[in-house]
Amino acid sequence: MNRNISLRLKSCTSVRFASYNASSKSFQKRKQLETPTADIPYKIGSYASLKLPEEEKVSGLHRLVGQIDSFAQLKLVPPVRDALIKQIKQSTVLRSQNFISSTKKVKTEDEMNGLIIRPTPIQVETIKVVNSIRRTNKNELKVFTLAAETGSGKTWAYLAPLFHKLKIEELESGTRMEKSQIRSVVLVPTHELVYQVSEVVESVCKDLDLSAYRWDVDSNFKDFIGAYRNKIDVLVTTPAKLMSLEKYDDVGSLKSLLTGLNFCVVDEADTLMDKSWINDTHAALKNMRSLKDVLFVSATIPSEFNKVTKKFFPDSIPITTPSLHRLPKAIEFRNINASVPPYKGSKIKALAQALYAIHSDGTELGYEKRVIVFCNEKKECMKISHRLETEFGHDVSCISSEDAVDVRRSKILPFLRHPQLLEEGQKQTMKVLVCTDLLARGLNFSGIRNVILYDVPKTSVDLVHRAGRTGRMNQGGRVFMIVTNKDNSHVKGLPTVVRYKRRLA
Repeated sequence: MNRNISLRLKSCTSVRFASYNASSKSFQKRKQLETPTADIPYKIGSYASLKLPEEEKVSGLHRLVGQIDSFAQLKLVPPVRDALIKQIKQSTVLRSQNFISSTKKVKTEDEMNGLIIRPTPIQVETIKVVNSIRRTNKNELKVFTLAAETGSGKTWAYLAPLFHKLKIEELESGTRMEKSQIRSVVLVPTHELVYQVSEVVESVCKDLDLSAYRWDVDSNFKDFIGAYRNKIDVLVTTPAKLMSLEKYDDVGSLKSLLTGLNFCVVDEADTLMDKSWINDTHAALKNMRSLKDVLFVSATIPSEFNKVTKKFFPDSIPITTPSLHRLPKAIEFRNINASVPPYKGSKIKALAQALYAIHSDGTELGYEKRVIVFCNEKKECMKISHRLETEFGHDVSCISSEDAVDVRRSKILPFLRHPQLLEEGQKQTMKVLVCTDLLARGLNFSGIRNVILYDVPKTSVDLVHRAGRTGRMNQGGRVFMIVTNKDNSHVKGLPTVVRYKRRLA
């Protein structure tokens, strides 16, 4: 690794950060906005990109969180509750032991298995609301907009009521459950998410004696139709891939294929309902004529998404957490000013130095480090990854929409798995992933401790999704944003905003 850049950093906190003139008007204005008592949401970019539901619609939900602290109180059918707790224990980020500092004792496997698993706020609210409303309006269409901060357990928040419904229906129907049907579908925007979500779904389905199917680029129609004729309890796919079923002669019409489908989850809904995706998403939903439950799930409520859901589903029921649109409290947020020496305006030098500092800071001892670098444009990703490799000697992967799906998956897999344990005496290693947030959106990066924002995010939505790849489930993480003197002063004030847990607009 190239060490010619002389500035050394201690725990990556002494990177040169933006400095300001305390007497300037911009400084005084920013300090006023950053005060911890300020209630005004903090805006990034030229317009407010995030929207909150009306307080009276969610205040009762927020009170509910303080009243329930166990899955037993949520009254899920016992097999679903047990499977849920088992899966959370097996996959929890707490198993990413690279989060254990040198002053803390590494937990044994028995200690990990003995942990008491409690529902997160979004799990409490979603399970309670969806199941209770379903009992009173069993045969009517119910639409929920579920939004919570990144890393808050949203996947299980929607899977728990889904599996609960499937098992209740089986208990009520006995042996009369029809074959040749799809009972529920989970729609996600990318093939990487199809793979990740289906892994969770398939694992749980084995415990619950249910069937799951992943309809993806790797799937073939013969296998799909065979699974369909034996009943698919949960189908995981993208909207476009679901619509592709219409081209097969054996299908007839997609509407008839989806006749038995009454539960749909639109995961990463802020992506699937934006202007680039909404045509496919809307077309898929129009073919689901028997729907009873629709859950739109997201880490943010963008203003445009809010307008679209109000237009198509004016009676939708909002489910949000008190921390929505706030960055995870476990994140340490820092700015790196590339305009000052030794970088002298070179963002790539600032990035290379930050990576060197992370590599050398003495954290994550015994584990391979992994860092995610986010850019605004995919063409910039290619340039940055090439320079990091050739000029600075880093182990870098760059993912792009132009890569084949299997190539993207192989590049991203080391960042989705738990950190690799190094052999005794092995030198510290580090992998770097360079990408845009659209390709990484929603992915559960396991145990990622460091994220670098090479470009200042254009909106609060982008910031939430990028920074949220670390600091998940209250595990510590660090976000470094490279800024220059040209950047808006409010952007440079973000570390204070995060520290005071200000909401973003």
